[in-house]
Amino acid sequence: MKETGIAVAVQEGRVIVSVKRTGACRGCTRCSHARISFSRDDSITVEAVPVGPVEPGDLVELEMPADDFLRAVSVVYIMPVLSLGVGYGAGFLLGSKIGSGGLWGVIGAGAGLFLWYIWLHGYDTASRKSGRYLPLARAISEQEPW
Repeated sequence: MKETGIAVAVQEGRVIVSVKRTGACRGCTRCSHARISFSRDDSITVEAVPVGPVEPGDLVELEMPADDFLRAVSVVYIMPVLSLGVGYGAGFLLGSKIGSGGLWGVIGAGAGLFLWYIWLHGYDTASRKSGRYLPLARAISEQEPW
């Protein structure tokens, strides 16, 4: 998925890009992240990694690499479900030996989700420091060559 925006600033090896909010984005307001902020003129300010020279005022194209996108989706959607399932299975197996497998399965599922959340917090902190899931920003010209 690609978006086009205007480079607002370049600082510390990162570029700040202002992107016009789409119709779907305008009505949502659920997005909140340390590297995304909303302004009052229906635009979003996004922090990105510059690819090539980017100067303030340049028209830029933002793109998230497909492997980063799929990795982020798996961390956010697939891993919690797996953690719940593994936790439930382990709790059920251990609990069935003492006669209440269902109860211990639910406790194990909660423990699995809690452990995933602790891991996710550390992973998010490391990702923020490294800039792993930041989109790439390339300066584009007004006239694209055919």
